[in-house]
Amino acid sequence: MKVMMVVEGNGCALRIEPEDEEGRALLSAFGIKGAFQTRRGSVATPMALTPAQVGAFYEGTPVEID
Repeated sequence: MKVMMVVEGNGCALRIEPEDEEGRALLSAFGIKGAFQTRRGSVATPMALTPAQVGAFYEGTPVEID
């Protein structure tokens, strides 16, 4: 799975893209065909870090979800 969060100005969006059959099956279990994308409301408070700084911390770092 490829999970991306995009922050621009005060808005943000989340996109989840399956990269293999297992990922497609997982999203399909929730009734989603293909990629999932949603826009979230505006961010109430400004972030202390820029999106580029946050991305630099996690670039290439595997994440495990319980």
